[in-house]
Amino acid sequence: MEFLSYLSNTPGIGGRIKEKPEDFIVEEIGTNGVVFEVDKESKRENENGSYTHFILQKREWTTEGAIRRIAKELRISQRRFNYAGNKDKDSISTQLVSVFRVEPARLLSLNLKDIRINGAWLARDKVHLGELLGNRFAIRVKGAKDGEIVERIYNEINGRFPNYFGEQRFGSNRKNTHIIGEYLLRGRADKAVLTFLCDNGGEENEEARMARESLRETLNFSDALKNFPYYLKLERSMLDYLSKNQSDYVGALRRLPRATLLMFIHAFQSYLFNRLLSDRIREGEIRREEGEYFCGENAYGFPDLSKRDGKWLVGKLIGYESNLNERESALLKELEIKQSDFKLRIMPEISSKGSFRTLFAPLKDFFFSNDTFRFSLPAGSYATAALREFIDDKKQSD
Repeated sequence: MEFLSYLSNTPGIGGRIKEKPEDFIVEEIGTNGVVFEVDKESKRENENGSYTHFILQKREWTTEGAIRRIAKELRISQRRFNYAGNKDKDSISTQLVSVFRVEPARLLSLNLKDIRINGAWLARDKVHLGELLGNRFAIRVKGAKDGEIVERIYNEINGRFPNYFGEQRFGSNRKNTHIIGEYLLRGRADKAVLTFLCDNGGEENEEARMARESLRETLNFSDALKNFPYYLKLERSMLDYLSKNQSDYVGALRRLPRATLLMFIHAFQSYLFNRLLSDRIREGEIRREEGEYFCGENAYGFPDLSKRDGKWLVGKLIGYESNLNERESALLKELEIKQSDFKLRIMPEISSKGSFRTLFAPLKDFFFSNDTFRFSLPAGSYATAALREFIDDKKQSD
């Protein structure tokens, strides 16, 4: 991702995060404000229902990966699980998950490496996406400079930070999900497919990198199917289709889960949001622009988009129904993207009408001591976006 403006001018303390999972603790905050604490059992009364809710604690697992492992152990479909939000892989994290028709005792009896169940109980309904207030973090920074700078920066930013989407939004390894999304909006299914299959980067192993490079050079899908590692299941599914349907790139894309395809579109919308917010911070004081509004807070003190007339300025994730202002229209014109492109002629099922997001987010319960940051963030906000204000020693004033 390109440079994003900082809200503070004071250079940060430097240092490194995520050297080991224990340095990055993420604890989900439930809708009732209860924090699902690491290594602590959560209890609820059983309800008369077909679902089991449980607290998943994981170490160096993606949420999807941990659920896949649990499903395999229980010999059931992964589709029977639901959760409120993804948690960072390079961490120790907790979160509420639900599963259909599995007794709590079966979950509590699991013995899996780096996966722990901190309580399970029967419930009437499944866990829905977004059904959380936020997350509480404890993040250790190693090799940092004088920590007294932290207080100065906190006062500069007045307890808030730019609500940028973090790098995870754009692909944890290859950082190309927004690029694929842009190709889809432009109707270039071929480029979207080849970017997904051929782009190298990140922490992929040599086998995967060589397979992608070979496909880029030959465009031989049958050979690629023999070369791509078996763990690249989505890529192999597309390659299998393309080996039999050489030029049907839209058909190949439809071999991917709809959630994955939507992720590409949402990543491009996130890219636009980051660019627009960064430009406004660079310009100086931010005022409400056409189509924006101020929202209030929920009982926990986090912004609530449904409550009008508060202190948190709400911007847009651009879609085909968004009321565009002059700034947003100019960016789309610069990129040669039409607002109607968000209806996705080639794949109408992943069209996006747009949504809203606060331009800034609060750092609730902020505390720094012994090289460790502690704070809580609303759902959808990124700890890495908050930390860059305190850690990065390159600021816009340089």
